[in-house]
Amino acid sequence: MKKFLLFLAVVSASSLMALSELENLMIKEASTPEGKSAAKTYLLNVAKEKEAAAKHHEDRAGNSAGKAASEVAFKKSSLQIAKDLKAEAVEYKKAAEGIK
Repeated sequence: MKKFLLFLAVVSASSLMALSELENLMIKEASTPEGKSAAKTYLLNVAKEKEAAAKHHEDRAGNSAGKAASEVAFKKSSLQIAKDLKAEAVEYKKAAEGIK
């Protein structure tokens, strides 16, 4: 269980970086209407995926079983991951809205 919680912490920390350099470059270089539309579609799809993943982690937080201490740690970790994913989804949506 400790290894799993460590894995969740690493995933959570690495997901805080949201938009990658490549995605930022894609936004910057989108100059044609087609390119802008493709960039918006991509960003909104990533936001949807992150929202779905956040919901999954919220659901998992309510379905843990085991020792009380590890159950609390699992729930806390799952809810933190969900919070981070929601924040990233907002960031992707803002980036998509910023493409004019």
